[in-house]
Amino acid sequence: MNGRCLKAHLVILIAVSIMAACSDEKSEQSTPDSGTAVEPDATSDRDTGDDRDVDESDEDVDDGDGFVPWERPEEGRWWAGDLHVHAAGASNDAAPESTPERIREVAIERGVDFVVLTDHSNSTGSDPWTLEEDPALFNQGPEFPFWDKALALSDDTFLMVQGNEISPVADIENGGSGPTGHIGCIPGTLVDFDPNVAFVDRPRGEVTGGEALQQAQDVGCFSILNHPFGPVFWISYDWTSYDYDAVEVWNGGAGFNRFDEEAVKGWACDLSQDRRVVPVGGSDNHKVEVEPPGTVFDPPLGTPVTWVWSDALEWDEIISGLYAGQVSITDTGEPLEIDVFDASGQWLAMAGGDFQADQEVWIRVQGVRGGADEERQLQLIRIPQDGCDDTRAEGQINVPDPNWEVLETWSVDGGATVDEKREVNAEAGDVFFAWMVPEPVISMEEDVAISGALFAR
Repeated sequence: MNGRCLKAHLVILIAVSIMAACSDEKSEQSTPDSGTAVEPDATSDRDTGDDRDVDESDEDVDDGDGFVPWERPEEGRWWAGDLHVHAAGASNDAAPESTPERIREVAIERGVDFVVLTDHSNSTGSDPWTLEEDPALFNQGPEFPFWDKALALSDDTFLMVQGNEISPVADIENGGSGPTGHIGCIPGTLVDFDPNVAFVDRPRGEVTGGEALQQAQDVGCFSILNHPFGPVFWISYDWTSYDYDAVEVWNGGAGFNRFDEEAVKGWACDLSQDRRVVPVGGSDNHKVEVEPPGTVFDPPLGTPVTWVWSDALEWDEIISGLYAGQVSITDTGEPLEIDVFDASGQWLAMAGGDFQADQEVWIRVQGVRGGADEERQLQLIRIPQDGCDDTRAEGQINVPDPNWEVLETWSVDGGATVDEKREVNAEAGDVFFAWMVPEPVISMEEDVAISGALFAR
């Protein structure tokens, strides 16, 4: 997000967060049976989280034809990426030390496998070293100034890709007060993508979020709604189009907070309306030297990360995993995995995948927790088809209610390993995901994890 004027809105952010946390009544949640997360050194069998028994006599045993019950057979692994990072010399609100070279160094130190530089279009089209905008330089690019350097900084162990954050804005100085939106533009390929395009995001107040979104799609980008609900109006989305590929359900500013929780609800409403939108997260880092956990306005690089399941650390594989929804968003050092199995333990699908409804199925959730003292709730959620009370409207910042059902809640202590199963009765159109969050969510929350989605068909 553009750093200009943000400090002036510190009071707004804190006040809105506290008011929202205090005024929202907790919805009643269905918790049939609560399991307990397994400590790392525990030796007990996995808790199914349900009264009915699962036949685990041959669990994790190969029957001779390659079938291992309750395990995902697909080849691949999880790769950690930061999809929202700003660099000096391209974004005019990035710290001078945030060079691509230093971003690479810090990312590797923090276990991040790939980084996408997403510098503001309004910055790269004018002078990247000043906050003053020169109308003579509007809408001329270059939008991908570190394209060649990012390729040169990539190798078999680390990927850097130059993307863009298309950044129209309301005409605030002349009374404009509506949302527009920032659109993450992540190249869909490195082979024939044209980095010499110029985006149109000015004059202020004349470009909608939907028009910015269309530009991202026109050049072949995986398109992301960045921070769709704020924290301030001029970076919120105006809902002039719903044709995006992904929603940034966790923006690193202020840790995981109420605005991120609202983004999760917006994503869930998209899923309930049969839009296969992918959840992602990004640090929105502007100052590479900020150490975790960062501050309200200065998130650290790599918090959170978007985990992507793919065969290799190659961009065509990573972007395929993103489009497929094989993702998880966490700050815990591990992904929160979700898989579905039939009653015999035969694997059916992972995050992003489909499975046949109207059969006995079990959902398995796996992950870890960080070391924070506060308890976290791991919840398995069912999103019913067409169940959303969707109050989103063009030019307004309204938070929809997905009316989801909490199928199971497990309490997770700090440092615990999560491995839970739950039988579910899925109807065609149902969508399932898991998340691990504190209650209530306010601001600067840590040890948060969100899985991708499973789709019953």
